[in-house]
Amino acid sequence: MKTFLILLALLPLLAYGQDTTAVAPVDTTIYSFADEVARFPSPCERYDTTAAAKWQCAQNYLLEYIYQRALYPAEAREQGISGTAVVAFIVERNGLINRPEILRDPGGGLGLSALRSVIGMQREVLWRPAFKDGAPVRYRVVLPVRFRLEEPKPYVIIDRDTVYTELTKGATFTGNDGNLAGYLNEKITYPDIDQDSCATGQMDMQLIIQPNGLVAVNDIIDYNDLGVAFTAKAIDAATGSFGKWIAAEYEGRKVASAYDVSFTFAPTDPGCQYLVQDYNTALATMQEAQLLVRDSSSLTAGLAKMDSVVESFPRDGRFRILRGQTLLDNNRLAEACQDLTLAREIALIDWYDSVLPLICRPEEDEE
Repeated sequence: MKTFLILLALLPLLAYGQDTTAVAPVDTTIYSFADEVARFPSPCERYDTTAAAKWQCAQNYLLEYIYQRALYPAEAREQGISGTAVVAFIVERNGLINRPEILRDPGGGLGLSALRSVIGMQREVLWRPAFKDGAPVRYRVVLPVRFRLEEPKPYVIIDRDTVYTELTKGATFTGNDGNLAGYLNEKITYPDIDQDSCATGQMDMQLIIQPNGLVAVNDIIDYNDLGVAFTAKAIDAATGSFGKWIAAEYEGRKVASAYDVSFTFAPTDPGCQYLVQDYNTALATMQEAQLLVRDSSSLTAGLAKMDSVVESFPRDGRFRILRGQTLLDNNRLAEACQDLTLAREIALIDWYDSVLPLICRPEEDEE
């Protein structure tokens, strides 16, 4: 089911009891009220208007920020869980976020999803602090985030194209007797570059098959940072399949749909064949490891195989993702952080952006 997030108004909580009449060198009070409350940074600050109006305007930008990051958890969708998660945090005098916490969790991971969006602000956003008596003060923000489920539409919009995700008949490749992998293997060629580096690796590509059979490329993941020359070869091979597709159908009419393909590049230079053999061995070993880690009794053996593969090819993004996800599933967060962070650097994936701040979070100094 499709998900929507609605950000409610910021709600105050009772402030810590403290005598503010005495003048102190540093006011460490955490306020729930102020002459000017803390505001999410936005273009609203440029407007010549009241502080209250700027705050109201800034709420729209805060909503957009939260909406983009507080994803609806799969667990909650599958269980039909909706509701309002409430998180709180402190906006410090310097505008940084501190002490995020979940105050209310409807279940299904909704509370954690809302918390992740706030944790992201710790590293990405500098708030305008609250002011009291003309000086910046610490301010506690309480943020309710409502999660609501609705029936999904059968399509998504990708670069202005309506791409159907619900199909009555999928797209069919008709060339090469229907063998798409064989067709792409024939068409793909190693770039005309020096092979002394023995560059070897994989790419994933998502194609959009249009109703008229036109083939467009929507997304490319270069797991080994092979570069532009290799990407161009992959695009040429994929888009060259134009006219060899029967478009997908939805309720009797042809529609655009997505289709995922993979490419493997291996150098042809004889001096690189040892590396190609090692890479094929690594692929087979990783497949064995994936089967082993599914069972807790063989987890250690599976991880050992993954370790040997990553040791052989430390800059392979796919291998890093597979091991990192396994480590994450088994709560080995520090190790998972290293793998998934490096995978993001190599392959430019953003799949784990919402969890990296959690699993890579350093110990913070308490003020």
